[in-house]
Amino acid sequence: MGIFYNNALCDIYIGKSAGAKLMQDIRNAKSNVKIVSPYLSPFLIKELIDLHSRGIRIRLITSDEIEDFYGYDKNIHKLIIQHKHVDEKAKEKRDSLVTLSGTLLFAMIGLGVVLLPLMYLLNNFKPAYGFILVVLMFFVRDSVVKKIKRTKVYHYTYKQLFPFKVFVSPNSGNSFNKTFIHSKIYIIDDEVAYMGSLNFTGSGVRDNHETRIRTSDPNAVAKITEEVKEIFYHSNLVERDIQFWGSQLYEEPDN
Repeated sequence: MGIFYNNALCDIYIGKSAGAKLMQDIRNAKSNVKIVSPYLSPFLIKELIDLHSRGIRIRLITSDEIEDFYGYDKNIHKLIIQHKHVDEKAKEKRDSLVTLSGTLLFAMIGLGVVLLPLMYLLNNFKPAYGFILVVLMFFVRDSVVKKIKRTKVYHYTYKQLFPFKVFVSPNSGNSFNKTFIHSKIYIIDDEVAYMGSLNFTGSGVRDNHETRIRTSDPNAVAKITEEVKEIFYHSNLVERDIQFWGSQLYEEPDN
């Protein structure tokens, strides 16, 4: 990974609202948008989702240090789609056990309702022996309920809304990964590229004092595009597993 390109024609901007022109170009994209940013903000993720819904091809590279990942409005949550799969045999077994559990409960209540008045009317405690059967049914039903809880009817898989990579940060304690993708690169329609200090965050595009360059130099854009492709497909960096991450983001009830 890595490129050097000299004599590129570009515009330079330093200051606040460095992302104003960038966001304008992203919103006006006609075919594709590629973004490399280690940090993301939820409202900007929504911008990408809107672009995707319009048929714009999105490719995103980020890190697992995503801003507000553990907050109320999870960034990556909307980009990971959960699919619930039903094990029909397990469901049939679960439904039978539920029916049996209900039958046993009804029988326990019914027998108790019969035995108590019978003891009172006969003024005799011999009908109380019938409660032995109630106790036995209680333990049988308890065993059935435990089997219901252990029966896994559903399993889950996850897929991406659009292609993205989430690389594991060296700060996560991963001893095998020493490289942090800290670049901020934006390519629109393979015709315009931005680079600089601004992350794809609210503070980056609006509030912070940032540095960015914008180029439509065809040779420069081609080189930058190739580098983003290299990072996406051939970086060999440790990635977040989408199946594991999805299981952390979504609830996965077994039955």
